[in-house]
Amino acid sequence: MLGMPTDSEKLGPGERQVTLQECVQHIRQVPVERRISEVIVHHTWRPTAAEYRGLSTVRRVRRYHMQKRGWSDNGYHIMIGPSGDIFLCRPMSRAGAHCRGHNQHSIGLAYIANFDSESPADYPGVAVGQQVVAALLERFELTPEEIHFHREHANKTCPGTRLHLDEYRHQVELLVSDHTDNIKVVLLPGSQTIPCRPHLEDGITRVDLRPLATALDCEVYDHLADQGKVYVRRKMKPIREL
Repeated sequence: MLGMPTDSEKLGPGERQVTLQECVQHIRQVPVERRISEVIVHHTWRPTAAEYRGLSTVRRVRRYHMQKRGWSDNGYHIMIGPSGDIFLCRPMSRAGAHCRGHNQHSIGLAYIANFDSESPADYPGVAVGQQVVAALLERFELTPEEIHFHREHANKTCPGTRLHLDEYRHQVELLVSDHTDNIKVVLLPGSQTIPCRPHLEDGITRVDLRPLATALDCEVYDHLADQGKVYVRRKMKPIREL
């Protein structure tokens, strides 16, 4: 669970800058009750990568969306800077405002760049964004085919004519394969596969606790914020009436 944002991270309504590790952790843990069926990739067009000035650029995008478009917050859920800076913007629990007709069941990620004129090859943030998208696919159990460019849903070039969908999906697919290690957690009897995102870290198999505990008929109580602990308790069985 991420700590409280510092003053430098308080960009506005729900926005903060995070590391890649913090972003992946956030994606894995943040509650999202709405159904997510696709990840939609954008570029900002303006500001361009050359115009990027860090936090102030993200603030400027948010102000434009709120003051000029009349939206309640930044339209994107996640924004990526040219060097790989990551910004959590609109909460993923809320529908975005980034793709008309597709906001309710999608996550919107935007690169701060103009890939109609700027080359993705000169933009290290593309690879960072692909790692973020891979984490989103894992969290919401999506396939690379459920990554979409904005231009598939609108009469736009977004996220730029120099960014190619097939290659983008392929790079994310390689990342997802590396993360999952083809490990499955199977509950016996019955051989039910538990979707708890098992993966290897330094030879140790790690899983998401909550879905595994639920499958084992246990309850999870998260007290990380106040105690630094997570409690797991087997559910109480009702006493049968005689």
